[in-house]
Amino acid sequence: MQYFAIQIVTRREDDWLKQIERRLSGVRFHKIMKKMFIRRHGKTKLEESPVFPGYIFFEYESEDLPLDILHVIRHSRFFIRFLPSNELPRPLNLKDSEIIRHFVHFGSLIPPSLVRFDENQKIRVIQGPLQGIEGFIVKVDRRKRRVKVRLTIADSVMTLDLAYEVLEIEETSAEGSHKIS
Repeated sequence: MQYFAIQIVTRREDDWLKQIERRLSGVRFHKIMKKMFIRRHGKTKLEESPVFPGYIFFEYESEDLPLDILHVIRHSRFFIRFLPSNELPRPLNLKDSEIIRHFVHFGSLIPPSLVRFDENQKIRVIQGPLQGIEGFIVKVDRRKRRVKVRLTIADSVMTLDLAYEVLEIEETSAEGSHKIS
């Protein structure tokens, strides 16, 4: 299966998907969403937002898209371009496809990752979408419980924020048993 990327008008992803999925039933589209900790009026809660605003990914079995699929996508409302080239749409390269496959593996809604900070205050990912892409973390915001990740997809550098939850180990008795909270 090959992954392709297209850019559409930001915040119109749902509108675009509604119109295109009616017309192309054999193609599997992915709008990758994330759960983020958002603080408003002193209260923190989890909200959903796109991981890649303005980008939709889709799977197709071959490297060459049929003309009818190209025509439907190119002439759809809110469509901007194919990545990396609009003139000759190609699938994402192997490295980019692995990144998208990694996120798609978690479903359409990516949960916060479970992390632990070691004695040197370095982040260690225990489980979740950040596992396997730790090397791309460029900043950790402990107050907002977010990490900034820099990825290159289809020759475009993208910086995205992903949420994390901290796994802490506390001593519960003198015998050394641990409680995970």
